[in-house]
Amino acid sequence: MEKYHLNPLFSQEQIASLVQGLADRISEDYLGRDLVLVCILKGAFMFLSDLVRRLTIPAKIDFVRLASYGSGMKSSGNIEITKDIELPVEGKDVLIIEDIIDSGHTLEFLKDRLILSNPRSVKICALLDKKGRREVGMDADYLGTEVDDVFIVGYGIDFNENYRHLPEIYYVTTINDP
Repeated sequence: MEKYHLNPLFSQEQIASLVQGLADRISEDYLGRDLVLVCILKGAFMFLSDLVRRLTIPAKIDFVRLASYGSGMKSSGNIEITKDIELPVEGKDVLIIEDIIDSGHTLEFLKDRLILSNPRSVKICALLDKKGRREVGMDADYLGTEVDDVFIVGYGIDFNENYRHLPEIYYVTTINDP
């Protein structure tokens, strides 16, 4: 039977510093513009919550839920919309809020879908990026930091719906019982 070990990756203070840096840049870049933040549920909700409280500009918030993981540690590649946005985005600046960019397929799918609604712009803000796992040319316009190709949990990011509650970010290793 496999057991899992959580190894510290980012402390609460390190996360707060990354989020503040992103909020400062976004606030400056979108000053005086009609900004809609589209958060990808469920993993990015904590990141969005901290980010929006640090913005110095107004922004509307909406949510989308895109399922591609199932119960495994690797994306299935099949993307399913389980909750779509509700706000109109035509003519507005849209900033997709994502916890971690992995293969890039989910973000490519969502960005292409949002563009069909004729927004003024569509950009991506991600807390973490696993560039080593990228399968499509998708990069964040606003990025907290890059991480190695490890499985990450905490700060809203889950493994089989567990570990979201952790205020820090960890990488998971397996422990095999004899």
